[in-house]
Amino acid sequence: MGWNDHVEFIETKCLDCGVTDTWEYWDAVGKARYVGRVGQLLNVDATAGGKCPNCGSVRGRPVDEDNQQD
Repeated sequence: MGWNDHVEFIETKCLDCGVTDTWEYWDAVGKARYVGRVGQLLNVDATAGGKCPNCGSVRGRPVDEDNQQD
C-alpha cells in the first residue's frame, strides 16, 4: 500500500480564485502516516490536501463532469 492509496484526486473549482484544478484530499490514515519525516522522505505533503494548488484557499466545489457549468 503506497501513499497514493490514502489520497483522492478530485477536479475542483476554487471559489476564491476561480481556477479549476485537481485538488488532493487525504484520508485520516494518510494524514497520520505521511506527515512529518516520512512525508519528507517520500516528498509528499499530506498537510496540503483540500487546498487550491493555485492560491491555497480551502473554499472549493468539486466539478461534476456530467453537468459542468462555468
